[in-house]
Amino acid sequence: MTLFRLDAEPFPTDQVGKKLEEQHILTNRYAGLYFSHPAFSTETASEITIAIMQLKQIGLVSGATLSEIFQRVSEVGYKPCPASTGVFLRLQWKDQPKSGNAVLSGTHRSPDGAVVVLSDLLEQDDAFPKGLYLRNVEDRLWLRGYVCDSAYRFSGEDLFAFEAGSVSPAGWDEGRSLTPEIER
Repeated sequence: MTLFRLDAEPFPTDQVGKKLEEQHILTNRYAGLYFSHPAFSTETASEITIAIMQLKQIGLVSGATLSEIFQRVSEVGYKPCPASTGVFLRLQWKDQPKSGNAVLSGTHRSPDGAVVVLSDLLEQDDAFPKGLYLRNVEDRLWLRGYVCDSAYRFSGEDLFAFEAGSVSPAGWDEGRSLTPEIER
């Protein structure tokens, strides 16, 4: 598990593209669509602790659908992140491990090295992005939106980011912004 302490400074939502571009962060059209939703906002932000782990680390060894992930996350004391968390995490997390595969899978699997930020859905429509994921491909940082239907199953190996909520991970040093590498 990796933990981040995000101390996000609010900024106008219409500046998301500019902020990402200034940091040379790439996006896809789904991310742009996600940012344009009326419920998406970077104008209120707070300090939150983000836990990044594989689904199997919260008991979803065989993977799960998004609805199953939401249910399990609440059972183990984590919470979905605010919708803007992917933006703030991408702006602050510059040393994300590199993907071992530069090509998107195209096989209905999460791309290698992707970290999916679990956040409450902005729309129930399967054609609208469900959220954002972060990726480092050949030293180029990405923040991408993704779509999937309610039947899509993420793998137990897939990495997700959750708000730590009431969870107090053992060994967490409140003064650090990062802990050691993700446990596999």
